[in-house]
Amino acid sequence: MSRLTRDEIRRDEVREAVFSASTWFAEHVRQILMGVAAVIAAVVGVVLFLNYQDGREKEASYQLSEALKTYRAPIDAPATDAIDDLFGTPPDSAPDEGAAETEAPTTGSEGGDDGLSFASEAERRSAARTELEAVRASFGSTSSGRLASVYLGQIAAADGDTATARELWTGYLEAAGRDHAMAIGVQLNLYSLDRAEGRGEELAATLRGAVAAESSPLPKDALLFELAATLAQLGDEEGARETFQRVVNEFPDSGYAIRARQQLGPEAAAASPFTFGG
Repeated sequence: MSRLTRDEIRRDEVREAVFSASTWFAEHVRQILMGVAAVIAAVVGVVLFLNYQDGREKEASYQLSEALKTYRAPIDAPATDAIDDLFGTPPDSAPDEGAAETEAPTTGSEGGDDGLSFASEAERRSAARTELEAVRASFGSTSSGRLASVYLGQIAAADGDTATARELWTGYLEAAGRDHAMAIGVQLNLYSLDRAEGRGEELAATLRGAVAAESSPLPKDALLFELAATLAQLGDEEGARETFQRVVNEFPDSGYAIRARQQLGPEAAAASPFTFGG
C-alpha cells in the first residue's frame, strides 16, 4: 500500500475544512441571513434617525431665528428698561463685550429689515415670548429649543418674574452643560439674579470657592469681577476694591479689566492699555 504524501494530506485537510464549512453554512443559512438583515435594518434605522434629527435641528434653528427677529425688533417709542442694567449680558454675546448691551431702538414706523416693530417693550416681549415658547414646546430636545429657554428667561426677568427666569436658566445649564460660551452668559445672569434677590453673602462664598479652585467652567477674570461686584453690593468697599485691582493686575488684557478700571476710578481707567479711536 502506498503512503500518502504530505501534499496529499494537506489537500485532504483543506477539502475537509471546506466541506465542513459548507455544511455548517447550509445548516445555519437562515440564521446568517436573519443576522445580516438585522444589521442592515439597524444601519438603515440609524441613518434615518440621524436624518430626522438633522431635519429637526434645521427646522428648530429656522423657527428660533424667526422668533429672534421679534425679540430684537425695534421699538417705535424708545423707553428705558431698568432691567437692562441688571441683566445686561445678552445670551448670545461674549462676556467681555460689556455688562449692559441693549438693543438700539429706532423711531418711526418703518421697523426692522422685515418691517417689524412694536409700540412698546412690553408688547415686543409678549410677542417674542409666544414665538419662543412655541419653539421650546416643539423642539425642546434640540440645541435651538434649549436656547429658546435662555431668551425666555431674559423675558421673564424683564417682566419681574425672577423665579421663572431662574428655573429656565438653571434648566438650560443642566441640559446643555456649563463648559461652553453660551453657558457663561447664562451663569453670569444667575449671579446677577442672586444679587438682586439678596443672596450676596451666599454668592460671595460661592465665588470665592470658584476663584480658589484649580479649574472652573467660567474664566477666572469673570469670577473675580463678579466677586468684586458682589462685595461692593454688600458694602465691603475695601474687599471690592482689592478684587477689582486683582482683575486689573492679573488680567490686564481682559475686557473685564476695562470695567474694573472704571470701578476703581478715573486714574485706573486712564491707565488702560487699550486706545480707542484714531
